[in-house]
Amino acid sequence: MTARLRAAALAAALAGVLAATVAGPARATTAPPAAGETTATAATARAVPPREHICFSPDGTELNSFLGITDRIVGPPDCREAFSDETLYRSFPSWGTAQPRQAGDPPLLYPSDYTTSLPDDPMSDFRAKLLGVRIVQDIGTRRERTYSFGPEVLRRTSTDQASGFLFASFAAGPLDALSIGRHTSTVFMRLSAEHCDGLSTVREDSCLPAGEFPYTPVTRLQIFPPSAGRP
Repeated sequence: MTARLRAAALAAALAGVLAATVAGPARATTAPPAAGETTATAATARAVPPREHICFSPDGTELNSFLGITDRIVGPPDCREAFSDETLYRSFPSWGTAQPRQAGDPPLLYPSDYTTSLPDDPMSDFRAKLLGVRIVQDIGTRRERTYSFGPEVLRRTSTDQASGFLFASFAAGPLDALSIGRHTSTVFMRLSAEHCDGLSTVREDSCLPAGEFPYTPVTRLQIFPPSAGRP
């Protein structure tokens, strides 16, 4: 994800969270079932997840193996359904930075007034400032529940071969199973100080603020009864 796309995603996350918290308890809406179907069987036929715990990221990475998680991962676009008897882990978009600067390389790019003790290694800077995340299930509703995690949510770092950037990949959990029906999940990140990725001089494109901020939009999940996954 480019710095500009990430900035747009974070702005959308803030707008979505504000809308959810101001609106209060949400009312789920369901498309009408096809002829001869009940609402429950129609929903199950359209979206019931596989029993195997296999979640693919938008770039095709198989996240359970990549992140070392055997439970159900939720969050990515293709991983927003689960069963009501499953422990969950919440994955959310990775954060990318420039590679560490080597001797003889040009300086990395930062806003003019940005300061860091690790200007030649922005990923180490991010790791040093990451305090953790807060996962809010069903934000703005009577069912709202919050889970807090520390920097252990950063599961691994790896180099993207296409861009050459270094990416931090995340998953937070375990989270309690959710009841049958529709839910939401929102991720807030906490940093001890402002962090910039070394990729541009534009703060809105390349930096994360100090303190807590919405890192994802309000993400919708669908939870099915365990029987829906049986042959």
